[in-house]
Amino acid sequence: MPDVSIMLDLCKELGINVNELLSGERLDMDHYKDMAEENLLRLQKAEEVNNKKLLLLEAVIGYSSTISFLILVFAAGYAVTSRTWQVIMIITAFVLVMVGAVCCLRLEHDVGYYECPNCGSKYVPAMKSVVLAPHLGRSRMMRCPYCGKRGYHKKVLVKG
Repeated sequence: MPDVSIMLDLCKELGINVNELLSGERLDMDHYKDMAEENLLRLQKAEEVNNKKLLLLEAVIGYSSTISFLILVFAAGYAVTSRTWQVIMIITAFVLVMVGAVCCLRLEHDVGYYECPNCGSKYVPAMKSVVLAPHLGRSRMMRCPYCGKRGYHKKVLVKG
């Protein structure tokens, strides 16, 4: 499968349309609509699988950075007697947990969409909204850009 960024140029160069490129064969007009729908469903499924993997990566980063933070702080408090090493370990712990939090927030923002509980619109919020919004699991208290109502907007993997 070619990269999405070069698909249109590739189709223009080959003299075919995107559906023919995705299906790997020339399409007559009788099968064009069916193949277009099939290709759209296949791309949507691929997006969902990719988003699931990225959210799993987010969980791994979050848990790893939190556990590393706790281990380093515990070790600095109880296992190390040198003040210098205690300070270094605590600073390292805070840097690790902050880098982990930034990575997790970036993935939370970039992967998938949020669905408004009031109007059902799916959208990608501003990064500021994701960072500042109170959350429960994968739901965040935000204002919908379409209906303007506040509510816990649930994370969804695909827009369709």
